[in-house]
Amino acid sequence: MDRENQWIIEVLNDKLIHMILSNTRDAAKASKVKIRPVLLKEGLMFQETLYLGQKVFHENFSAEEMSERIEKYLQEQFRQLQCVTADREITVLVSKKGKRTLKTRVLRADGDRPLPAPGALEHNRQKQYVLQDGEPVDFLIGLGVQTPDGHIVKARYDKFRQINRYLEFIEDILDDLPKDRTIRIIDFGCGKSYLTFAMYYYLHVQQKRDIQGQGWT
Repeated sequence: MDRENQWIIEVLNDKLIHMILSNTRDAAKASKVKIRPVLLKEGLMFQETLYLGQKVFHENFSAEEMSERIEKYLQEQFRQLQCVTADREITVLVSKKGKRTLKTRVLRADGDRPLPAPGALEHNRQKQYVLQDGEPVDFLIGLGVQTPDGHIVKARYDKFRQINRYLEFIEDILDDLPKDRTIRIIDFGCGKSYLTFAMYYYLHVQQKRDIQGQGWT
């Protein structure tokens, strides 16, 4: 691996929170890839979650294998990589001509933003939804999807998954939207508005720290 990209192998350890490769060149191959550390009998491995249309594929690799795959993805498939570890954030942007721009931000805990906690390393951990079971959300409680203490009503779990899947679509495009102007979102009023409530909560509450000063309204 080139010395310029040595950081890839350096962050592939148990302090990695996640990596996300996005802004695909060819959605027919993959729209997004997520990477996280997992602890198996063989030792520390890295689970790749590849999104292809409506299908999701999981595969585990060693650090060396994973670093080679990431390098190949950046060369051939994706134009953006976002990496979060316990103490830094790394962003890689790839131009149409293949030139890479790497930005690193050291994370420091403060009163408003604690350092990110390493994720669970179990192989078959519970699916991490955008909105979590056990965390009360006013509009979900109002819809009868959650109980007042934040637990999902069993009979409404399909609705909970549907709302989260919708928010994943928004999550996927956030980094591709322009940051130099106001983004306006139009609700055509064709349904019961629960997805609009979900989007408002996600952008103005859950993502508030990340979007302040970026022109969202």
